Amino acid sequence: MGSTGHLVVARSDGPLEEVPLLASIAEGHPPEVIVDQAWLTNAGWQQVHVEAGYWDEDRPTALADLVRETGAPACSAWVLDSDCAIVTGLAPGGRPWRTALHLDTVLHYAEDDPEAVFCPDGMDPDEFVRRLNAHIPHTAANVIAWAAAAGFPAVDPGRIEALLRARSDFVEETFDDVLSAFGFPTP
Repeated sequence: MGSTGHLVVARSDGPLEEVPLLASIAEGHPPEVIVDQAWLTNAGWQQVHVEAGYWDEDRPTALADLVRETGAPACSAWVLDSDCAIVTGLAPGGRPWRTALHLDTVLHYAEDDPEAVFCPDGMDPDEFVRRLNAHIPHTAANVIAWAAAAGFPAVDPGRIEALLRARSDFVEETFDDVLSAFGFPTP
């Protein structure tokens, strides 16, 4: 059985789980249940895991709030049972971008529960996944612009496009591969 929840990547001078947004999510709950740190780099980039039900579902502006609070780009991956993920990124002053990892599995989830993968209201799940796939080159350009805003300007567009189409045993591995392609010093 895989993991479900959000992988949140952002830069902060202190522990990411102490940023007001994430601290408020943990408020009233044992912190280790809601937010746990996956990795931290010496440049302040961190990844935390936020359990399902505590990020976009209850706080639709969570990513924008995190970017405002940290003053740095951030992204989140909504992971569904380690099978697929919907990834959203935002940089200060930028527009959000969204993509999916493991598109074939996203279609399976979208057919069962379109809201689980943020399928737009009324859109046929097949059409939603077809559009995500067709927009991979455009999305890759947005992802590269986000990486540049994050301080990682030397990103190979072909590699990002390939990774957006790639498949691993666990979607978290694919997400880590994308971050590594940016130059994030992930463990």
